[in-house]
Amino acid sequence: MDGSPEYGLVLCSQFLPGEDTVARFDEQLEQVRYARDAGFSSVWATQHYLADPFQYLHPLAVLSRIVPESGDMRIGTAITLMALGNPVDMAEELATIDIVSGGRLTVGAGLGYRDVEFDAFGVPGTGRLRRFLDNLDVVRRLWTEDEVTFSNDAVRLDGVRPVLRPVQRPHPPIWLAGHTDRALRRTARMGHPWLAAAAHVEKEYLYQQVATYRNACAEAGRDDAEVHVLQEIYVGETDESAVEDVRAALTVKYDAYRAWGQDQVLPPSQSFDVEFDKLRKGRFILGGAESCRAQLAELVDRVGPGHILLRPQWPGMPQEQVMASLERLTDEVLR
Repeated sequence: MDGSPEYGLVLCSQFLPGEDTVARFDEQLEQVRYARDAGFSSVWATQHYLADPFQYLHPLAVLSRIVPESGDMRIGTAITLMALGNPVDMAEELATIDIVSGGRLTVGAGLGYRDVEFDAFGVPGTGRLRRFLDNLDVVRRLWTEDEVTFSNDAVRLDGVRPVLRPVQRPHPPIWLAGHTDRALRRTARMGHPWLAAAAHVEKEYLYQQVATYRNACAEAGRDDAEVHVLQEIYVGETDESAVEDVRAALTVKYDAYRAWGQDQVLPPSQSFDVEFDKLRKGRFILGGAESCRAQLAELVDRVGPGHILLRPQWPGMPQEQVMASLERLTDEVLR
């Protein structure tokens, strides 16, 4: 595909109850090696805590383990829930991963939306955005400043002198996720690239959001309105078989998202509370190679993303199907 963006692999570190997590994670290492050898530019791990009904591996541990398998691919979080942790801990963990990987880390960061996570970490409902912004700022300062003073209701830093630094200077790239207009305008004002989760909204709504973000960048005097997209994809033998191959796994995944309330921050038109055959249209790239090529080409044409992060697996999906899809993707769609 001429003029294509860079492509990354998003790992599905979400396993069904009772699955052998060691065996399933070994399969993910196989996917990383395949992506490395096939010329993918990056590999990504995602995050949720208390992720019932899934066994959900922590992304920073996953990224640390895949460093030896990843060649020269970049590694990244898609996303880190920046409001939940202590910023000192996050700054040092992320700096360590950047060091271990030789300076290949990209940090995708987001606010999050699940009450169970905020409650578990003691983040009050009225202070979530403030905690997110504070933590993001403190992490960046700990990476770049010689002395840091900061105080809020959760953190006190009194002239601390951070010594541990990431390899990348001034710091690893930071992309911000979010899907409300307010989040997009805030991302534009702060000068960060936007990481869009394409499968969370219908494609026409995504295109509207891209325009909202780029207009906000222009209003902020920015000429670097970078958009990157996380996209669910499965390349089957035919259009019909592709849908049936993934119906069960994607249904489990988005039933959980609906129960978690992921779509409640969006307009009612973007609700996940619909039948699968309606939900999948305009959100997921599913089909035979020709169909997937056309859908990706439309995404590239309408969005102009710098990177497309492709997730080819969902909870319970057999490794044989994942690898067959990846082979069709690299051999018949991306070449």
